[in-house]
Amino acid sequence: MDHVDADKLNTDLRYRFDYVAKFLNFTKTDIQLLNTVAPKLVPLVPTAVDAIYDKLFSFDVTKGVFAKHKVNFQGATADPPDSLNLTAERIAALKESLDKYLKKVLTQEEWDDGFLGYLSHLGKVHANKADSKNIDVNYIHMNATLGLSEHILIDAILNHDLGLDAKTKSDAVLAVNKFFWIQNDLFTMHYVPH
Repeated sequence: MDHVDADKLNTDLRYRFDYVAKFLNFTKTDIQLLNTVAPKLVPLVPTAVDAIYDKLFSFDVTKGVFAKHKVNFQGATADPPDSLNLTAERIAALKESLDKYLKKVLTQEEWDDGFLGYLSHLGKVHANKADSKNIDVNYIHMNATLGLSEHILIDAILNHDLGLDAKTKSDAVLAVNKFFWIQNDLFTMHYVPH
């Protein structure tokens, strides 16, 4: 039986990642699989980002988040939420951030402490615990967005002609699934009290 220091899980990001990764059997092979499918998936990322933002803007409760918070953008906020549309400059900047994030996840070869810090910082920012303190997104919306993002990437692997053999396709789906559970955990560590 492996011993896990419960307190260290909440204070040491690398330790936490190693534990969750081991629990999910997320290994260097999974990272390599993400890298392997990256050349096929990266061109589809802008379409995925559009689909995610279309969904976010299809509910008043999620669209309202963008209207109320500056979300690392210096322009004016919008009120009411209906006055903010998908072509606004700030939404374009946010879409670009999501695009970079998804591409980085697929192409990152070394999951070093810097990369884990980046993944964790995303949770910190959205939970309004970062230095900027200008975003406060309820966890339910982050969870739904992560789930949708996972679904879109898995759908792309399964239903687009990416030239992958059946085993690579299956293994890539599992790698994407494991990654999103890891990312979800790195969000919850900033939302859920320990």
